[in-house]
Amino acid sequence: MAAGPAFAAGFPDRALKLVVPFPPGAGTDATARIVAQKLAEILRQTVVVDNIAGANGLIGMKAVAKAPPDGYTLGVAVPGPMAIAQFMFPDMQYDPEADFVPVIKINEARIGLVVGKHIKANTLQDLIRLIRENPGKINAGNATVGSVHHLIAEMFRSQEKLDFTLVNYKGGAGALNDLIGGHVDFMFIGLSTITSQVKNGTLKALMVVGDTRSSILPDVPCSRELGIPGLIGAQWQGIVVPRGTPPQVVEILHAALLQALRAPDVKEKLEAIGTEVTTGSAEEFAAFLQAERKRWGPVIKAANIKVE
Repeated sequence: MAAGPAFAAGFPDRALKLVVPFPPGAGTDATARIVAQKLAEILRQTVVVDNIAGANGLIGMKAVAKAPPDGYTLGVAVPGPMAIAQFMFPDMQYDPEADFVPVIKINEARIGLVVGKHIKANTLQDLIRLIRENPGKINAGNATVGSVHHLIAEMFRSQEKLDFTLVNYKGGAGALNDLIGGHVDFMFIGLSTITSQVKNGTLKALMVVGDTRSSILPDVPCSRELGIPGLIGAQWQGIVVPRGTPPQVVEILHAALLQALRAPDVKEKLEAIGTEVTTGSAEEFAAFLQAERKRWGPVIKAANIKVE
């Protein structure tokens, strides 16, 4: 169904480029390559994945914003450069709202709160009690300043009125290793990253962030169940094109991407790397982006998060 209107409109008649604003091998890159392969099959054109990394995704998204608005350059949108960075960087050299047309939301990777086995907390309430009994002495690992995980930790601190120390790392591996080693006490992290450690008892998962439980760790309660309904956030990915791309072309791309994401093999591959397919309309993705900016802007301001 997607290929029909594409050929009728004469689009596409040459190769497309999918810009990933991070290096090869990262989670965003893996998702992009899965989607690009199926999109190429549907549109019957080559889809080249172009990794333009740097500045936490800003360089790649700037390249997408400045590309010709003809539908042949697509970008993989993620929270940092599309909904968070504008509140932290004085000069991004692109406008995440004005310079892009949202096409479709691809997926979400759920985030959970985990504690080290050295911490005597088997429930979220145990951890909250421990933090309140030891103000400033319980340490939370933070993989990256300004990440969704960081902002969720700040929301948790604010909503529950907790006093804990946030320890910043330059990447998730160091933070996770220190959590396992007992050097920090808890952290918010992607569920797919810690599933094996939770199942073998190295770490304890106390909560999944969001309104529902996750299929990855179905026995772990969600934040709504635990009485924190306002604690919402996930690592998501979507597709955008430069502002000015013709609406008919956006419709063709949306239809093809929707067909790709509904393909059983694509769904299986995305779930295998710890993400949940979301899809939806272009308008729904645009509304989602607005909601994300409204959510994270006040959190960044209240926590006074600065670029390091």
